[in-house]
Amino acid sequence: MAVGKEVKTKIASISSTQKITSAMEMVAASKMRKAQDQMSLGKPYSRHIRKVVGHIAKASSEYKHHYLTSREVKRVGYILISTDRGLCGGLNINLFKSALKEIKSFSDQDIEADICVIGNKGAAFFHRWAVML
Repeated sequence: MAVGKEVKTKIASISSTQKITSAMEMVAASKMRKAQDQMSLGKPYSRHIRKVVGHIAKASSEYKHHYLTSREVKRVGYILISTDRGLCGGLNINLFKSALKEIKSFSDQDIEADICVIGNKGAAFFHRWAVML
């Protein structure tokens, strides 16, 4: 009869873990929604800042700032922000896949790409892929 009791205990344990995981998922979804809402609130400001910078760049034709001149792209940099822990669905892997695709597209054009990774999952992933950080 001990086997039946062990099975019941295991089922109860798995059920408890499932409840905790779903609660954590709901909290994470709520936090993500809040972050997305805050980001969308900042979009009008960023559009306006871009517009102002564009006007400033066009306003004075005799003054040429070296940040506003067009030049050949030789090197690009990425700041990749990933999570420190799991339980975030496909967020990390989708981020890493798109970063690798971008890096490959630049390397096909002989443009060097530098990466700065923030987060344990990102650092571990790119160390496995032997990408220079």
